Amino acid sequence: MNLDQASRWRNLAGKAGAFFFLLMFIGILDALIAQFRQPPNVLHVLPGTSVEINGSLEERVRGIQELTYISSSDLIRLSFETTHPGFWFGGQMWRGMLTIRPPIEPGEYSLTVIPKGKTPQKSRLVFRIKVYPDLSSYQQSFKSLIRRYLGISPWWVAVFSFPLTALVFGMVFYFSQKTGYLMAQEGKAEVYRVKKGEAGHEIAFGLGTRHGVQPGHRLILLNESGQPVGTAEVREASETDSVAITGLDCMVRPGYIVSLH
Repeated sequence: MNLDQASRWRNLAGKAGAFFFLLMFIGILDALIAQFRQPPNVLHVLPGTSVEINGSLEERVRGIQELTYISSSDLIRLSFETTHPGFWFGGQMWRGMLTIRPPIEPGEYSLTVIPKGKTPQKSRLVFRIKVYPDLSSYQQSFKSLIRRYLGISPWWVAVFSFPLTALVFGMVFYFSQKTGYLMAQEGKAEVYRVKKGEAGHEIAFGLGTRHGVQPGHRLILLNESGQPVGTAEVREASETDSVAITGLDCMVRPGYIVSLH
């Protein structure tokens, strides 16, 4: 692999990494916005489907055997699975499976979970169950734009994008190392730090004494297109890196190149 190939692959990997990172960010943002916009007591369902459902209890019970429910339709059935502690605010919660029987008509229904033997009272824990007639209207009900138009969970988009983001940024690191090595073989290196001082711009780059760089050496400074824009005098040099000074009138930024000849 030559220098041009390594640079090309690094640039391609960098663009791919930015794309997958943006995709992951959009997935997470879309999921969080949808979660905040969607009330926790509202469920969107289709006839003939079953969905998981969670709810909190206003008083503690010893188990699901002490729970029952009241529904505005006999075609909406709830089977309790377990009770568990609340994650965010403490208290006790229950988890179950809600089943919507096929003959049900589209519309909005209600469901309330209460301890057995208790008289139903006005409760803030009433579930609103919205039944849709077809898949198209069902998908349009989602607050998540990804789920509404693509039919997949935004969390899956984020989960899918994360390992790809890590992989391509790993490739960026590899090809950056490869590019740096090949450039050093030609007596060149990219400027990775620029700091403006009183005497001029202080620049740091990956050439050192092992490459023949010594304090006092004057190096050629090139822009991203390879055109000479000035010179830089080496002030400090370690085995692998150096610091040099350019004139105040010499415009320089990270990504410029220093050359021994």
